[in-house]
Amino acid sequence: MEFNENEIRDMWHEFFSRTDYGNKLNEIADEYPDTRSIYIRFEDIENYKPLFAEDFLKNPEIYIKIGEEEIRSYIHDNEKHIHLRIHQLPRDRRKEIRELRSVHVGQFLSIEGIIRRASEVRPKLKFGAFRCSDCGGITKIEQTGIRLIEPVKCAVCGKSRFSNDKKSAPIKFTFIPEKSEFVDTQKAEIQDNPENLRGREQPQRLMAYLEDDIAGEIVPGDRVVLNGILKVKERRMFGNVRSTEFDIFIDVVSIDKESKELESIEITEEDERLIKEEARKGDIIDRMRRAIAPTIYGMEIEKEALLLQMFGGVTKKMKDGTRIRGDIHILLVGDPGTAKSQLLQYMAQLAPRGIYTSGKGSSAAGLTATAVRDETGRWTLEAGALVLADLGLAAIDEIDKMNATDRDSIYQAMEQQIIAVTKAGIYATLMARCSILGAANPKYGRFDVSRPLVDQIDLPTPLLSRFDVIFKILDRPNPERDKALANHVLEAHLAGEMLQLEEEDNIVVKQFETGMTPEFIRKYVAYAKRNIIPKMSDEAKDLILKKYVDTRKMYEETKAVPITPRQLEAMVRLAEASARARLSDIVTKEDAERAIRIVDYFLKETSMDESGIIDSDVLYTGISSRQRSAMERMELIIKSLASSNNGFARKEDIIEEAKKEGIDEVKAEQILERMHRQGIIAETKRGVYKYVQV
Repeated sequence: MEFNENEIRDMWHEFFSRTDYGNKLNEIADEYPDTRSIYIRFEDIENYKPLFAEDFLKNPEIYIKIGEEEIRSYIHDNEKHIHLRIHQLPRDRRKEIRELRSVHVGQFLSIEGIIRRASEVRPKLKFGAFRCSDCGGITKIEQTGIRLIEPVKCAVCGKSRFSNDKKSAPIKFTFIPEKSEFVDTQKAEIQDNPENLRGREQPQRLMAYLEDDIAGEIVPGDRVVLNGILKVKERRMFGNVRSTEFDIFIDVVSIDKESKELESIEITEEDERLIKEEARKGDIIDRMRRAIAPTIYGMEIEKEALLLQMFGGVTKKMKDGTRIRGDIHILLVGDPGTAKSQLLQYMAQLAPRGIYTSGKGSSAAGLTATAVRDETGRWTLEAGALVLADLGLAAIDEIDKMNATDRDSIYQAMEQQIIAVTKAGIYATLMARCSILGAANPKYGRFDVSRPLVDQIDLPTPLLSRFDVIFKILDRPNPERDKALANHVLEAHLAGEMLQLEEEDNIVVKQFETGMTPEFIRKYVAYAKRNIIPKMSDEAKDLILKKYVDTRKMYEETKAVPITPRQLEAMVRLAEASARARLSDIVTKEDAERAIRIVDYFLKETSMDESGIIDSDVLYTGISSRQRSAMERMELIIKSLASSNNGFARKEDIIEEAKKEGIDEVKAEQILERMHRQGIIAETKRGVYKYVQV
């Protein structure tokens, strides 16, 4: 049913008179121009008159135009232009960008997505004032398109700028900015939420135009619902030739921002009941861990850590403004063919908000963010993977191969969880509150177990130190393990073949069924992150404290620092994530033990020196405390020998002196090789070294 203009006007008047919105209008009129919009919930219009609400969705422009006219009439002031902004449409009324078709043009739509890019706010001409060259009178013309519209004739003297009279020359109009009326505008681009994409579907984008008091309200990375009118814009071909194809865009009326974490994932009452029921069964973490990438063999501890990463710890905001991150960063470093990339892709799809990207093949915005020029020459901010993954998970494959610009920005993104963009006069701070799951390969193809981790991957120490947990995944022949792995892979292939033949009841297929679908896990994680904020119990706190202090005491015997405050924070985050995964408001001793076990495993795998001592220096510098001490002594020996022998020291003399200092021959040769590789010494000829000033 369609209503005529008079009926629409009467219904708006009745709506304002019968609801609280009439009082709100009077308040806004008093605050004008500081407040220039009235926001009306769509549900309130629907409750007032369902047919009125339905017709509004089909013919929004006429309803908004008449509604704003009625507002001016209601407040008895034609000079106050108060915008009518309809918002909070029901979830079932929302449209995906990829679902938009020609039938939706002209309709009022609610588009959910993530802001990919946003331009700077600039004034746009709304009513242009033009001075007549003949009489000096001012003529005002409403500007509706992107091209400046000049008046045809003067509103004062009536003369036209197109004159056929040879006696009188045509008049000219001069644009007068001071007497013109401008409105703020912003252009943005919204993209489908990655979690709503099916399989490997390409995310679609839609241009959005915002005007007046809502311009500047959004920045790249914001998860929003844009409510507005879908319109078309003529596409021009080469040489300004007009085309029959049109581009679509949304003329934004209102913006709804997500107020809660992971609000975009809908959890029904039935979902909530099932989630609580699963949590009550116990061993939920073990059961969910088994559901992670069941076709990938083994990696129990790694999968457990990845599961806890999805839940994350609690972000703390202190009174002085300090923010302590709760997100957990994990790095997988391993030999080729150990399923690192497959695991990353799986986690990006499993996480409620996951983005998979590669450090090698990222776009102009890269992993962080950048400022780029759009087709009109205006600077726009474009969000990269970490900004798009805000409040979610960013899986970055080949993180060791990212470009230098991203590498400089990612330090700040990992700890402060913000990305600052300073370019072309734009200074902006974008949020990147996401967990990072990275994967890197050894520089030389395969891992050399005799050499430290930091020497074998192309990642700087400051970046490496920001990861809470680092797992080393090796591919070493082991008859028993190789047989089990091969059997697992072959059965996975057989299960896949059975599914192709639709034999779902086959015993081989059933052994890969985990009892938990990825969709359920996604909702479980979203529910836990949205509702559970665990508090550390005294028992858990004392256990983590004792572990940290006792481990640090090993320094007295080994002279090596086995654990740092970064690993202490990692234990806290993992323990909080464990409690959250159990839907527990209390971090218990069990959660603390789980966190300690994961951190212990990672330290033993990556920080143990050749003598079996855990030393954090091995992980972050590649040189253990003992080696550093021996290197310092060797350096003094070389300097001493060189000073008495014209700046040169022979290898046999160096080793002889090293033995006197308690350094055995094998160790001395290893240190010489390391010093030579690091450029501390230079070998001028075989067996003769020269100390290089560094």
